[in-house]
Amino acid sequence: MIVFLTEEKSMQAMLGKLMSAHWPDATAGVDWIALKFEGKNDLDKNVAAKIQSWNFGTPHFIILRDQDGRDCRALKQALYEKAKQGGKPFTVRIVCNELESWLLGDLDAVEGAYPSTKAGKQKNVAKFRDPDALSNANQELENLVKVKGKVGRATTIATLFSPARCTPHSFQVFWRTTTQLMNRTELDC
Repeated sequence: MIVFLTEEKSMQAMLGKLMSAHWPDATAGVDWIALKFEGKNDLDKNVAAKIQSWNFGTPHFIILRDQDGRDCRALKQALYEKAKQGGKPFTVRIVCNELESWLLGDLDAVEGAYPSTKAGKQKNVAKFRDPDALSNANQELENLVKVKGKVGRATTIATLFSPARCTPHSFQVFWRTTTQLMNRTELDC
């Protein structure tokens, strides 16, 4: 069982759509589950306790946290040290810089969800070629689709989202880890 520990509801919503679409035979709540914390501080503070208190199945936790401009290695190491205290298998994955970077990594899905945006034509615009580098991805996505609600946008785009099309490196590392765990193959570090 994969237990995704996320910092916010929009990531939880996206994961629900993504996992159901790519592993339709897997059962949510049995083969995988996405849980949200109430923001970064809550995740940072309570991740060890959540892991330690988990008593269902044989879990492997994937801890997902936005980078938000922090030093990626230091952030990952700090989360690793906290999660290690939980005493169960886990992997830390950092979202560079935020979930919306991943959503902007599949502009075809953005356009499919919001056709009036013509987002697919933005692929050659410099700032969208490396969405991991965007420090304001949430604002860029909001400007593109003209919709403010993070959860609604994530859910709508995730229904059309293709991991194969998604360009950000941080997403590809996360997706490779998820695929290996779902297919029960050996993890890359």
